[in-house]
Amino acid sequence: MAADLWTASGNVTLLCDEALREPVRTYGHALNAAVWRDVGDVEVNEHLEEAKTQFMDAARASLAGS
Repeated sequence: MAADLWTASGNVTLLCDEALREPVRTYGHALNAAVWRDVGDVEVNEHLEEAKTQFMDAARASLAGS
């Protein structure tokens, strides 16, 4: 079952505003690195902050335009 879920997760597509595409991808990679503890000596919150801020700013701008 877990192998099926892992395979299926590679096929997930997020439908969103084009302006969110790169911030979502960047934040996703940052979250993945944090989960796998691949952030070096940096605190997890510090590692995520820039990508999270860029994503949240882009999401707010996208929703404001709706």
